[in-house]
Amino acid sequence: MNKLKRIGKVLIKNDEVVIKKEDINLELYDYLKSRDFNNFPALVDRFDERGQNVYEYIKDLSLDQNQLGNDLASTLALLHNKTSFNKEVNLDRYKSIYDNLMGYLNYIEDYYFQILKESEYVEYPSPHESLFQNNYTKLREDIIFCKKECDNWYKMVQDKTKERVCLNHGNVSLKHIIRNSKSYLISWDKNHFDTPIADLIDFYHNEWNNLEFSGILETYFSKCSLSDEEKKLFFINISTPLKVEFGENEYINTIRVTDLFDYIHKTELLIGPYYSIKNKEQ
Repeated sequence: MNKLKRIGKVLIKNDEVVIKKEDINLELYDYLKSRDFNNFPALVDRFDERGQNVYEYIKDLSLDQNQLGNDLASTLALLHNKTSFNKEVNLDRYKSIYDNLMGYLNYIEDYYFQILKESEYVEYPSPHESLFQNNYTKLREDIIFCKKECDNWYKMVQDKTKERVCLNHGNVSLKHIIRNSKSYLISWDKNHFDTPIADLIDFYHNEWNNLEFSGILETYFSKCSLSDEEKKLFFINISTPLKVEFGENEYINTIRVTDLFDYIHKTELLIGPYYSIKNKEQ
């Protein structure tokens, strides 16, 4: 008798195979093997009778979150190293990145300024409005920093004719790594080729509040070195404030404001030492 167990969107059969319906080009796994990257569950059957992929079942060991985060950083570094290559680009590519970043920063600056102005007209501000007003200066300073760094980054890439790209997993989080005799990345539905920092940005946005990222970045950088312009672009992206929307629930609104400023503070502490080191070298 078959023993079936459902976890999320996957079905585990007899603790032997995992059945998952997904939209993925299965040539991906052939490509990864050709690059000597084997940190993914083996594909047992490309499609079963229901159009689902069947993978080997791997028992997930229970690890400390930060240990698992470091394992994920190491596995990402391996993936990026194994699949990286240089692509010819021109200034239009970098100008597009610059324009998109500055466009978003201008938008988010105006968005939060309008929220500030509206809250100042309220005679008795709610807790989340008061919290926002009291911390707005930090938000404004963060946006100014990001704009300045965007300008500095754009100057750095003026003469660049090549860009490093690699296969990105595209959905990096602790939910998508299994640890056993080695680390396995799962859920490759969003894989794509891009600069390696795309995965790092995704990783940070997904797990900033769950992990201690100083050690995680050290792990990644020690195994996959980023150029100065790659590292600066990464720091700009993770420093850029996320958009928070407010609703009718005051409790949720207050949590969202708290998370917004916690994110800014934690990111500032994370990248600060790298800027201190750079200043000492100059």
